[in-house]
Amino acid sequence: MGTAIVGVAGALLGVLTGGLLQHALAARTRRWQREDALGKLKQAVYAEYLRAISASYGQAVAGERTRTEDARLHAATAEIEVLAGAAVSGPARELTTAVIDVHTKIAEGGVEEASVTAVDIRRLKLIALFKSDLGIEP
Repeated sequence: MGTAIVGVAGALLGVLTGGLLQHALAARTRRWQREDALGKLKQAVYAEYLRAISASYGQAVAGERTRTEDARLHAATAEIEVLAGAAVSGPARELTTAVIDVHTKIAEGGVEEASVTAVDIRRLKLIALFKSDLGIEP
């Protein structure tokens, strides 16, 4: 009788241990999938943000400030604020304001080259932050 109890207890313990391990592995897989999806979303938003800056600059140089790219830049900035931490979203919001200001001045024909260079340096620093956030080596 004692060996039967030990056998049943062992089988139940094995089932319980297997179930717990399976649950832990499923949770880890879900976490990895969620992190992967978040990384892909961030990558797309960061690319859209940088594309909007470039297009806004193109509009400014052409003197055609239709503000469509400013709207796209604001939209991408809002998405960054939702998806990224304050270390990334804060500098992105600040750069958005600076970019729109400088591009408006470029379109009006009254901007110093130093201002344009300063904003471009900030853009490059933000790109480094984006890469760091995505785990991409500089």
